[in-house]
Amino acid sequence: MKNDKATSMGKHLFVVLAAVSSIHLGAAAAAAAQTADVQAGVAQAGAGQANYKPFVLNNTQIVPLQAKATGRNYELVVVLPSSYAANPGKTYPVLYYLDAYWDTPLLVSTYGNLIYDKRAPEFIMVGLSYPSGTNYDVERRKDYTITATDANSGKADAFLDFITKEVAPLVESRFRGEKEGRVIGGSSLGGLFAIAAAYKAPGFFAGHIAISPAAGWDDGALARLDAQYARAHKALAARMFISYGSDEYAGFREPIAAFQQRLAARGYAGLALQNHVMQGLDHTSVKGDGYVRGLNWVWQPRKPAGPSGLTRAMTQPSR
Repeated sequence: MKNDKATSMGKHLFVVLAAVSSIHLGAAAAAAAQTADVQAGVAQAGAGQANYKPFVLNNTQIVPLQAKATGRNYELVVVLPSSYAANPGKTYPVLYYLDAYWDTPLLVSTYGNLIYDKRAPEFIMVGLSYPSGTNYDVERRKDYTITATDANSGKADAFLDFITKEVAPLVESRFRGEKEGRVIGGSSLGGLFAIAAAYKAPGFFAGHIAISPAAGWDDGALARLDAQYARAHKALAARMFISYGSDEYAGFREPIAAFQQRLAARGYAGLALQNHVMQGLDHTSVKGDGYVRGLNWVWQPRKPAGPSGLTRAMTQPSR
């Protein structure tokens, strides 16, 4: 009966998350159609009109990889700090984030705001993505889920091996990423994976950001993972941020709230945990606030000294 129940709950959660994914993909399709309409309009405006340039995110590049651990193809979206080229001997801490095909623009903007406000050190961002044309929802469900409810789920261990044994060494050797202070972040199923990584690869990441994590996956597989870990360990050395929106579907947010309480009550040595509820926000609208607060929390020990950009602008002598 338990397996039937777990499978049913897993499928229900998949339907919810697939619906969210379809919104993202539908928005992307709509944006592409709108772009095509704009381009067609420009073309119809007549010869002699200036060609418009595409808007490009600076300091970004895509690195294709075939994973040994999973046997599948991926793309890394690498975002380098603005000081990177001018400082060839400098190393940088690294944020590894999931769902890069959706969240890269958000995180690029968030990064710039945090740097201006002096809330975080300069860091490299490495987004985990899939090649164009891939069914993102199917692929992420394979990679981010920690137990199998069917043949297309439960591959998180292999995906974690891909990150720790293939992606991180590449970033650290080719892009001057630091081994110390790695951070991993994700939302929904990505948040589930970000928390699970603390148990499955303890010490590899110093920070974990889980925004609306799918804590109800497979009838509470995350809570079972925590219980298994707690039987053999008293410490969990990491800075961790876990959040959800107050307006999220009750059946999704309640397991998150329960896990927040469970983890806080564990009292693991070395765990700096910040639990947060974002009032008035739902499942995808939480990501902006969640990443700002999460990055603030995990980078707090490395917060740069000195005034923020606004303080400097308001206090410098007039010219």
